[in-house]
Amino acid sequence: MVSAIRVQATALRKGYPGLQVLDGLDLTVQAGEVVAIHGASGTGKSTLLHCLGLLDRPDEGSLALDGIEVTGLNERSRARMRADCIGFVFQAFHLLPEFSVLENVLMAARTARRDLALAAARAGELLTAVGLAGRQDSPIHTLSGGERQRVALCRALVTRPQLLLADEPTGNLDPATAGVVLEQLIELAKRDGSSVVIVTHDAAIAARCDRRLELRAGRLQPA
Repeated sequence: MVSAIRVQATALRKGYPGLQVLDGLDLTVQAGEVVAIHGASGTGKSTLLHCLGLLDRPDEGSLALDGIEVTGLNERSRARMRADCIGFVFQAFHLLPEFSVLENVLMAARTARRDLALAAARAGELLTAVGLAGRQDSPIHTLSGGERQRVALCRALVTRPQLLLADEPTGNLDPATAGVVLEQLIELAKRDGSSVVIVTHDAAIAARCDRRLELRAGRLQPA
């Protein structure tokens, strides 16, 4: 049975030589909830996201996703859970320029070993939803920044992840485009029941989320 709690992080600690970034951090995210984490540059927002996304390990503490403790999983199991259950949207898009729009969106489905015919149909629905119908075969270099971020969003959602992690997803976009992309991100994630954690330094973006937290001195506080 899937837990109503999507993310349960308890007493996470993560540091680097001479710098303690996360210092006993706790975080609970409910299924379907959109949570914004903001704070000054260098406070550890991306480090937290990397721990939640199983891209990095905390030094101490526990992390459970849908009730499954993941802290002690081996790298192969972490990679499988990451591919199956987590979607990522980054500020820098991280699209492959040698591939088309559709090929980029399907990369997440390939990694998760999903049926590509079904994934292609899902990709078409997502691209239509974000206003990119008819652009499936377009080279990435022909797209604007806002269009590229929409492709990245579709790639993150094509596998219907339980958890979507977005690291400054609109940081490279102008305010008008940023607002549109953010609305699409939240709407599409909620449509699938995905939980969303958005890391941002933009208070206006944080204000659109269900709950706002501030990362300060290695811990999260209500904003």
